[in-house]
This record gives sequence, C-alpha cells and structure tokens, in this order.
Amino acid sequence: MKKLVLFAAILLALVGRVAAQDLTSVDFRLRDVDGNEFSFQKYLASVKEGGEKGAVLISFWAMWCEPCKQEMKALVSVYEKYKDKNLHYLAVNLDNPRSLAKVKAYVRAQKLPYDFLLDPNSEVFKKLNGQSMPYSLIVSQDGKLVAKRTGYIAGDENEIEADIKKLLE
Repeated sequence: MKKLVLFAAILLALVGRVAAQDLTSVDFRLRDVDGNEFSFQKYLASVKEGGEKGAVLISFWAMWCEPCKQEMKALVSVYEKYKDKNLHYLAVNLDNPRSLAKVKAYVRAQKLPYDFLLDPNSEVFKKLNGQSMPYSLIVSQDGKLVAKRTGYIAGDENEIEADIKKLLE
C-alpha cells in the first residue's frame, strides 16, 4: 500500500512538470477586457523581439476561484522582478459573458500589472488541456511549453519563479 501511495505521489509530481512541447503551431484568438482582439502567435512574436531570451506565463483563472486570485497576487513580485528581462504574463479569465462587468471591475480594482484576456467558453482552456484551476503554463519565447501547474498553495510562486528564472538566464 505504501508503494502505491508513493507511486501516486511521484506520478502527480511528474504531471505538474512536462517535457518541452511545441506550442509554435498553437494559435488562439481572444479579446482582452477592453474588447481588443489578441493573437497568441503575434504575442509570441513580440516576445521574441524583446530579447534573446523570454518567457510567457499563461494563467487561467475565474472570479469564483480563490486560489486563482491568490496566485495572481502572489506572482506580482515575480512579474515585477522579471518583466524587464522579457517576462510576459497572460491572465486568461474563464467566467461566462454575463460576469464580464465583474471581471473588468475586479481587474481594475486590483491593479494587477498583467494582460487580461477573456475565454468565456473555455475553448482555449480546453485546447491547452486545462482540467482544473488555477492552471498555469510557462512557455519559452520559442513556443516550447516548459512547465505546467494545476492548483495553488502559498509558496508555489517560488517554484514558478525558479522555472521562469531558468528560461531567462
């Protein structure tokens, strides 16, 4: 029984980390909270122009998800530390269209420094194999998925920072 529990724990740990996967052919188009259209591939191209190294953190969240909101707040210091080193943060909201006003108000009130996109039908979330939230992906500037995480507990921002730091140094 102990071996089975250990095996399950190791398997869960490995699920959180992934071998590099290619996202260069994955494109998605969403609107930001102001209604402007966004293309992932165009965004990735701008990250490449920003320097020889770069990273994109994509985080899926919803208004009802307290761990999601905690993660976004905890990552402000990480983002501020690395944004000048070509780190980009996409916060993709999964609330339904009726909640759009609440999402906009929350984003404005929190003054979080990220790019906020809307995925009201969870199409991109599903396309990128999301199953539960928060769901975060770290992508290199050349489109390689280098890490993914599901869930958040205080302190996880340190592991996320370590993954980002590897890409940017």
